[in-house]
Amino acid sequence: MTKTVNWKKNAWTLWFSQMLAFAGYAGIIPFMPLYVRDRFMIADIALRGEWVSAVNFFGMISFCFSNPLWGALSDRVGRKIMLLRASFCNALLFPLFAVVPNLYCLVALRFVICMFSGTTSAAQTLIATNTPEKHQGFALGLFSSAVWSGSMIGYLFGSMSVDRFGYVCGFSCCGALYLISGFIVLALVDENFTPPEKTAGRRPRLSWRLDLLAWTILGLFLLLGLTRRFDEPYLSLLVEQITDISETIRATGAISAMAALGGIVAGVVVGRLCDRFDPMAVLFPMIGISIASLIGESLATDTAFLAACRFAAYFGAGGLDPVYLKLLSGAVTREKRGAAFGLSMSMKLLGFVLAAGCGWLVIGAMGDPRMIFRAAALLTALNIPVALWIMRQRSRRSGTLPGLEPKK
Repeated sequence: MTKTVNWKKNAWTLWFSQMLAFAGYAGIIPFMPLYVRDRFMIADIALRGEWVSAVNFFGMISFCFSNPLWGALSDRVGRKIMLLRASFCNALLFPLFAVVPNLYCLVALRFVICMFSGTTSAAQTLIATNTPEKHQGFALGLFSSAVWSGSMIGYLFGSMSVDRFGYVCGFSCCGALYLISGFIVLALVDENFTPPEKTAGRRPRLSWRLDLLAWTILGLFLLLGLTRRFDEPYLSLLVEQITDISETIRATGAISAMAALGGIVAGVVVGRLCDRFDPMAVLFPMIGISIASLIGESLATDTAFLAACRFAAYFGAGGLDPVYLKLLSGAVTREKRGAAFGLSMSMKLLGFVLAAGCGWLVIGAMGDPRMIFRAAALLTALNIPVALWIMRQRSRRSGTLPGLEPKK
């Protein structure tokens, strides 16, 4: 018997629970370089940077490989249980950062945490498989806003708690927020999930196989990850060029807050637009806004203009998330959405890894942080030919999968 699911209650519950989870994550991860300095007495910036890079690199590698596995497994056992697994594992493991005996254990712990993480893709899949097709854009966009809202809260209260009470309090609060998030999901989120049937006495296989259209859409997630993180580490360098050194930290914080606000607005607004119009019609304006705002950032001469461009840039980039998720949801069957959404997160993380290396090459070759933003605009433009190919393929396959047909 099919279970009736209140998709609105699910969407808002997942929004709140994941906002708490991202607040916990954003409340400690930005302070990892300072934690390495204070806990392990490494004052040398270059050496500390190498260790922080190792923590981030091995964490991303672990996440890239494990996330598709958890996503495919969710197609067999359910999406809610995968979300609970990730939430409670994070709740138990994150506080252990406060007691690691050395830097090697710090790297290893980050690797293990990322191996068992994955609340984002699990929650996205749960939304995509339990929300009516005509409301998926809104639900996925609402979820996207939770990422940015949680990040803003985490940056604010994380800095306050670490500064006032120390790192142990910060790591413990992170674990507590993940724990609360998990119990909220356990108590309030419903799932309409039917396990795949066994055939010929065998267990159902993990649903890995996707067609060319789905893989091309996944390529857009790689570009999204690449462009979103490409310029992020160099924002403070640009701010330093256009304002007094004494105001750099404050101005960078204010501009980053404006960027997060742009992502929050985009998640809700663009999600609604995806439900009313064909996602492809929303995609191209978002790409245009992203390109124009990145070029604007490279030309900024004062912090007010830079903040406005940063808001627009993250409105465009944040708007691409629900568009791509809506396209991916329509390009695969409901039974394969767990695997597809897990792969989307891995592709985005792979983009993060590539962004670190490519950004380093550009800043090393050009020496001017403004060139970083222009290069990011050029990379964003690569979305256009890929999107045009997807549009042609969708028109050929119109009606073959639910939600794939272009809206009129």
